[in-house]
Amino acid sequence: MTSFRVKSEGRFAAAGFALIASFALSGAPVVAQEANMLQAPTGMQPSGPVPESLKSDSSSSANLAPAGEAGPRRIVPPGYGATTPSSGMPQAEEPAGPSQFFPAGKRASEPSVRMLSAVPGQDNSGIQIGTLTGVDASTAGLISAQQGGLGTDMWQGASRADIDRYLSRLPVPARSPVMNDLARRLLLTGAQPPEGASGGVSLLAIRLNRLIAAGQTQAALDLGATVGNERGPAVAAGIARAALAQGDDRLACDALKDIPPGNDPAHDAMAAFSVKLSAYCQIAAGNTEIASLTLDLAREEGMDDALFYSLASEAAAGITLRAPEPNKLTIVDTAFYRLADRELPENAVEIVEPALLQSMLADPSVSDEMKVAAAERAAAYGLLDGRDLAAFYRKPSFTPEQMAGLLTSDIPESSSLRRAMIFQSISMAAAADERIHLFKLAFATAESAGLYYPTVEALYPELDRMVPSDALRPLAPAAARAFIAIGERSRAQDWLSLISSGGQMLGRDTRELTGLMRVSGGSPQSFDSEKTSAEIVSDLKSGVKATQLYAASEAMMLEALGFQLTPAVWDALLDARGALTGDVPPEALLNRLQAAGQKNAVGETVLLSLDAIGQKGPGTVHPRASAQAVASLKAVNLESEARRLALEALMARSNAGRG
Repeated sequence: MTSFRVKSEGRFAAAGFALIASFALSGAPVVAQEANMLQAPTGMQPSGPVPESLKSDSSSSANLAPAGEAGPRRIVPPGYGATTPSSGMPQAEEPAGPSQFFPAGKRASEPSVRMLSAVPGQDNSGIQIGTLTGVDASTAGLISAQQGGLGTDMWQGASRADIDRYLSRLPVPARSPVMNDLARRLLLTGAQPPEGASGGVSLLAIRLNRLIAAGQTQAALDLGATVGNERGPAVAAGIARAALAQGDDRLACDALKDIPPGNDPAHDAMAAFSVKLSAYCQIAAGNTEIASLTLDLAREEGMDDALFYSLASEAAAGITLRAPEPNKLTIVDTAFYRLADRELPENAVEIVEPALLQSMLADPSVSDEMKVAAAERAAAYGLLDGRDLAAFYRKPSFTPEQMAGLLTSDIPESSSLRRAMIFQSISMAAAADERIHLFKLAFATAESAGLYYPTVEALYPELDRMVPSDALRPLAPAAARAFIAIGERSRAQDWLSLISSGGQMLGRDTRELTGLMRVSGGSPQSFDSEKTSAEIVSDLKSGVKATQLYAASEAMMLEALGFQLTPAVWDALLDARGALTGDVPPEALLNRLQAAGQKNAVGETVLLSLDAIGQKGPGTVHPRASAQAVASLKAVNLESEARRLALEALMARSNAGRG
């Protein structure tokens, strides 16, 4: 196993960083010396022993066989499907055979698309191979409609140029459970390509790149494997990046045979990647002299990357060149750090690509303190569920003095270690007052860090054991909010019943929590329109900006979900429009999103919704943008997803139960 070394800082002990290969491979041998002009000439022998990871296995099969894995875990507790399709839609039996897609509606005489028969990572999820009969590789997919896919005709009614443009900038990973879920399903669904000419980039390559950007490297490898050896340079480059992220050098270097070297690495991103991967594979195979020649050629071509030259020179010849500290670490960068056996920067957890977080968590040499920070970031992106986050919160050890002096500890309040300490303290607390305080503190600190949803799941076992009672009444708003967030409406109602309307704070909590309950699962046919409209109008006329923003968001979400409000609401909203805040997407984008929903263009609606909401989630965009996404998702029969998005948007504007 190979590992990186990480600089120690403060409480963090020096720790290694291993990229563990989790994709078991029995495939073609590395052809690095034959496939690329920048590789060693034919017949050139390595200057040293070839590492085991790059040796060919002449007895192995030519097929790629993913190693067995544990199935994907729910991101949230039972009852809320924010990040997995299984809880947001009815489950169906596995299809008897692989799904089939045909170009332009013409049915082929043989199975034409390679599909996984189950959601990646689940039991019995081996790849089922069909025969390609001239089908565009873009039709490849891993999930069927029964498994959460968006349908083989999801691009119907969309233009290829538009889809290429929006898909290439898909905002992943997002700070939104429902948006991450929709993005993953969009990228893994096999479908007929949209009509029209492409921009010259493979749709499959775009999907692979966005999966990697989202941190879903195993899914990217699985999707790339469905097309076998019939892949272009962009697809091969995506497979190589995903393989490097997982520490599979042989699979990464094997992709070089499909990546042309190019002649302008200074301006051509593909040529630059080819140079870097060539150098990496040459050094890993022991061809350090050829690697030095590759570096010299890259310099002559004007490629400017001081960090690359520094790391590659150290790995190839032991020469240390000065380079500025990076503010971002790519997959290729970290691969060279490992190859050079150089310590990663002290802030590696904060600046590595999301695709590398899970490798850090799996590395036994990485310190527990660093793993907590990496686990929080992975959980925020939907790459780790709350129960696993809880396991990492339990790892750090704190002294009795630190635990006893939680509020006066020298550990910074906003740090991941402080949140781990709060988590551990909850299970140790016995007195009701202390547990109330710690729960509220945990929720409040998590919300400010963008970790509310995974924290609710991490604390779910402890919260579930809490029985509503008068002694726990101060916890009621926070507990109700948590249960609403995960879709357990009956439990939320139990806690809501504790809240009296006597006090001003509790009265406001009741008002907003009731609104959250209505958006999360209320019926448009059986709600009191007059009463609800009057409450919204009163809030809009209150003059309090936070109250006005909540009421405006509530009105827009309700309308998008089909609830009918009185005209007085819209008159009051017009007067209070100055209180509305948030990023405003281009008007043309919102109009296009509305049109996509009206024409039932499922894929385009999901894609444009993701673009309109953005990477920061629905809490940072103008309520109108969230409402349009909700309305359009509902129009294409994604009712559950529309509800969850509306709830996320409204919770971001609600102060009830924040702790």
